[in-house]
Amino acid sequence: MKSDANLNFFLFISFDKIEIVVKKKSSFEEIYKNKILLQNNSDTLRFEYLDKFLSENVFKIEKKIKKFIQGVYLVFDSKDYIPIEISIKKKNHGNLIEKKDLVYCLKDAKEQCKKTLENKKIIHTVIENYRIDQIDYSFFPKDIKCDTICLDIRFICIPKNIIINFEQILKKYQITLDQIASAEYVRQFFSQNEHNFFDMAGKIIDGCNENEVVFVNKSKKNRGFFERFFDLFS
Repeated sequence: MKSDANLNFFLFISFDKIEIVVKKKSSFEEIYKNKILLQNNSDTLRFEYLDKFLSENVFKIEKKIKKFIQGVYLVFDSKDYIPIEISIKKKNHGNLIEKKDLVYCLKDAKEQCKKTLENKKIIHTVIENYRIDQIDYSFFPKDIKCDTICLDIRFICIPKNIIINFEQILKKYQITLDQIASAEYVRQFFSQNEHNFFDMAGKIIDGCNENEVVFVNKSKKNRGFFERFFDLFS
């Protein structure tokens, strides 16, 4: 069996629930869904629950779709996320704003947060505000000349040891962790009119937020506004 490039595999994990969903990429049709509610008396995930859940579902999925699961998108709902906010200012000397100016600001922000980011993995990088010559914009203003650029940037991070634990369990089933999304971030971005949580998560992962720096593999195209920032925060 080979993997199926036409399917998305979502794994939702919180301290009181684990859920796995398989969806078609093109139609969002649900192929498989199963979940377990956890009797957990703490606010942290007990990883043995995940191991047991995968042992009960991975084979069932692969038998049903007649394909291997190669990678999953993990949507993690946890209090372990660490938000880091920083503002970066850059002189632009009256020139036209270009994407490379944003790259400079993002790299500078990461460097200034280097100690804070130690032993943490950046899950989302979101530009909350563009301040161009003291005027605020919610989205990147195109075709504007300015003297100064200031970006308000939010990093959503998680301790690296948590990711390592996820990867080690998934490795037992020959599955890789393709990407992580914060469940809270997914909920905050969409309005209440959006009903299917996994469709929302898929859109976030695909780069629907134009203000988020989306990381992609070199073999893929970036579907968001920013292009090829995959190695910016390696």
